[in-house]
Amino acid sequence: MCAIRTLSTLGVWLFLLMPVYAGVDSVCCAGVDRDQPRIFRDDLDGAGLSEAISTSLGYYRRQPDSRIYRFCDREYTAAELAAGLTDFLAFSRQKFAPGQFGKEFRDRFELCAASAPGEEGGVLVTAYFEPLLEGSLKQEPPFIYPLYAKPADLVKRDGRPGRLSEEGFVQYWSRADIENDGVLAGNELVFLDDPIEAFILHVQGSGRIRLRDGTVRRIQFAAKNGLPYRSVGRLLVEQGRMELNAVTLPAIVDYLKARPLETKSILQHNQSFIFFRWGNSRDDGPLGSLGVPLTAGRSVALDQECFPPGGLGFLQTRKPIFNRENDIVGWAPLHRFVVNQDSGSAIKGAGRLDLFLGAGERARKTAGIMKHPGKLYFLVGKK
Repeated sequence: MCAIRTLSTLGVWLFLLMPVYAGVDSVCCAGVDRDQPRIFRDDLDGAGLSEAISTSLGYYRRQPDSRIYRFCDREYTAAELAAGLTDFLAFSRQKFAPGQFGKEFRDRFELCAASAPGEEGGVLVTAYFEPLLEGSLKQEPPFIYPLYAKPADLVKRDGRPGRLSEEGFVQYWSRADIENDGVLAGNELVFLDDPIEAFILHVQGSGRIRLRDGTVRRIQFAAKNGLPYRSVGRLLVEQGRMELNAVTLPAIVDYLKARPLETKSILQHNQSFIFFRWGNSRDDGPLGSLGVPLTAGRSVALDQECFPPGGLGFLQTRKPIFNRENDIVGWAPLHRFVVNQDSGSAIKGAGRLDLFLGAGERARKTAGIMKHPGKLYFLVGKK
């Protein structure tokens, strides 16, 4: 029995390139092997952990206490998972002597390693961020590239998005239909000044818009047209325009900006299209698929059919090192507690993890190049 499936933000690199990268098995609900991390130290020194756990507790309080989640080869109720998070939150706030934390942790909690078949407990770790873009509520140069609200004629039948026509229920308009033929004229929510940045916002699923009067408003995922995602990165590789090992978000952006006459046709290769709504700018972070604000550095997107929504894990991978000029000069170990609070169309199976980094230039740079193998361990209270 797997958890309920939801949808929200997506990892930049993984979304742009998938399915070029074929190094991780994407079978869902893969076996979960018991294991222990070699390093048991949080590289964020606890920052944001209480906040992230508290938002997950809010999610569990909205679920029936008897709702069942299966992982780590066992079944847990929502009430049991909430109790485990509450217990860990109190435990993490205690003061420990050097080396004492790991010992006492193992006495009270249990870890199991998320494992895709054949990956020996590994996951592919990518990252995503919340962009800040310039926009206008009126279409006036250079703000001519619209983001659309969810259209009234977008309906679902048997869980599949589409629209009603004289021929009956048919697939919804594609990206090319919407951008070339004006089929959604009058449904514009806001206008941006860069088509590439608009596309990246579709990838992220949420962001912030700074309007002409200086106000900043958060924009959230509302719906999608239901057409299949087609990878822009894969297209460029298959056509011989880019080498696979050179494909990153910055490289794709540079390629497109150098060829403005080709940009529209390249981006329209992806038929999938996202619709938006205004969010609450007072939220501490964008909302993930659980309906709770995401916490930078702590919230992760996983396949919710494989792992428990709101569940607490321990992640090991690598992170970039920046110099004073905000350039990446190397990589260092990343090891921290994370919380499963989001999902995404490209995050499928037990071998995928997308780490939310928050906003800002460093978050954008990291998200554009982060694609490392890692280890993910889920935490449960001992029964």
